[in-house]
Amino acid sequence: MITRIGRFWERGMVTAELAIGILSATMVALCLAWGINLLVVHTECADAAAQIARAEARGDAPASTQARGHTPPGAVINVDQTGSQVVVTVGVSVSFGHIGSVDVFGSATMPKEVS
Repeated sequence: MITRIGRFWERGMVTAELAIGILSATMVALCLAWGINLLVVHTECADAAAQIARAEARGDAPASTQARGHTPPGAVINVDQTGSQVVVTVGVSVSFGHIGSVDVFGSATMPKEVS
């Protein structure tokens, strides 16, 4: 047997469940946005590393300088020319507000071109 008091309390449950559901959906959306942002930055780092490595392998300094301009803001570029290979690593620290930072890297290896 359900009394009037029981029905009164049951009405508020939908509101509480909806509030928790909206909060959870918002947190999931923020996590997805953060993950997508990390993937985009990783792709930018990998593309820039490939462009820089290609230019360095050809010995094209102006193209290398131009490719360095396509890196994400605050990126650190490491170029290592060992033997017949050019290895370029582009890394950047990405933060999401005050939560903390994640280091994202992209690298590329190209054989040196002989002219």
